[in-house]
Amino acid sequence: MGPPIRVCVVIPESEAEAFSHALVLARKAPILETKGGGKGKTQIAIFPDLTASLAVVVPLIGELTNLPGARVTVDERQVSSLTRFWTALICYQESLAEPNPHEHCLRFSARLNQFGGCPDQACLSPCQFICTRCIGLATGKGGRSLEAQLADLARQAEVDWCPNLGLSDRNDASGSRRLS
Repeated sequence: MGPPIRVCVVIPESEAEAFSHALVLARKAPILETKGGGKGKTQIAIFPDLTASLAVVVPLIGELTNLPGARVTVDERQVSSLTRFWTALICYQESLAEPNPHEHCLRFSARLNQFGGCPDQACLSPCQFICTRCIGLATGKGGRSLEAQLADLARQAEVDWCPNLGLSDRNDASGSRRLS
C-alpha cells in the first residue's frame, strides 16, 4: 500500500444546518484549525490518513455537499465535485470490507459494462466511476497513452486518489499521475 492519503476540509461558518452537522464531525479530525474571524471564519479539518479516518470523512463530506463554499483537497489537489468525491469515498469504504478490494472494483465495473458500458469491448477501466467514460479511448489516440487518458478521466471523476484504482506516484511527461 502506498503513502497515506491526506484530506483537508475547509468549512466556512454558516447558519445552514449542514454547518452544525459538519462541525460536529470536523471536531473528530486529528487536526482542527480555525482561520479568520467574523463572517470570514472557517474551520479546517485535516485528516493525514484518509483510510484511518473514513468513518468520519465519509459523513463529513456528505454534509459538505449541502454547504455552499465548502472545499476539500486530496493530497493538495482541489476536489472539483464534492458529490462525485463523496460517492467514490463510499465505494472505497465498502471495498475495504471485501477480502480483495481491487476485485470489488472490477466486479462493479464489469456490471456497469454489462448494462451499457463499452459497446465493442470489455471495459478498459478498473473503476465503475470511469467505466462508462472510457468509450472512444484507444492506445495512441492524440499521442497519449491509454493509461494517461484514464488517469485524466479518474481526476475528472474524483477517483484518482483511490488506492484500488492503482495510480502510481510516478508522473508522466505532462505531470499527470500514471496508472501502474
